[in-house]
Formats: sequence, structure tokens, C-alpha cells
Amino acid sequence: MSENQQPLDEEQAVPDVQEQETLPAAAEDTLPAAQDENAPAILDAEPEEEEEDIDPADVKIFGMKRHVFQLTCLGAAVGYILCGLVGILGEKMQGTGLGDILAKSPSTTVWAVVVAAVGYFIGSRLEKKREAALADEQAALEQPNDTNA
Repeated sequence: MSENQQPLDEEQAVPDVQEQETLPAAAEDTLPAAQDENAPAILDAEPEEEEEDIDPADVKIFGMKRHVFQLTCLGAAVGYILCGLVGILGEKMQGTGLGDILAKSPSTTVWAVVVAAVGYFIGSRLEKKREAALADEQAALEQPNDTNA
């Protein structure tokens, strides 16, 4: 065994029970420093200002709303997966008409960008629908109810 791997002595392995019992009881009964006369009062501290409550859907990432960004990333991921599937099918179907077409497919980057653009388009349309629904809801809240007239 090396110096760092020596077993512990009996004195080091088991802590002495008597040492734990001889701790002064006053250490356990001390009050927190907040009740000390010389300590600063905790209640005098100014309350922290609360931040405005922002809807998570309105957070922008790289200049895009959150849902648009997520669908764009999803589109890029699906583009990479489609490119891989097309490549596998092109290898398996060599010599057939479809296999020849699949073998001439564009690069991985083209697949990812095209499908990411589709994801961006879908996300922006969904975001416009969400904003229109919020505007309609806000307009409905601002109009007084004239159902009794």
C-alpha cells in the first residue's frame, strides 16, 4: 500500500462518543445574531423590486419568438434526419430509378436549411394566430358589456 492508502487507526476510524457529549450546551442555545443589539436589523432592509411578469411565449431568442425558434430548430433536426434516411434508402436501392434519384440528393446542409425554413414558416404563422387571439381577448376585455340594454 502507498502512503495515501494506509488503513485508519482505531482512534481515527471511530469518533469518540465522549468528545461529542462534552460540547458546551451554550453553543446550541445561542440565539441568532439578529437579536443582538449591535447587529443590523433585518426588518429595516428595503424590499427587492419585483420584475415584470413576462409571458414565456414572448421571450425572443435570436430575434425570433420562442415558439418560432423551437419550430425552426425542430425543422433543422428533422432535415438532418430526412437527409440520413434518404441516404440510407439511396444506398439500399442502388440500380433502381428511385435509388438513382435519391443518390443525387443535395447535401445535408441543404436539407437542414430547407426543412428549418418550413419550420420557421409554420412557427411564424402559429405565432401570428396566437397574437391575433390575444388581441381579440384584450379587445373583448376592454369593451363594456351591453347585454342589459
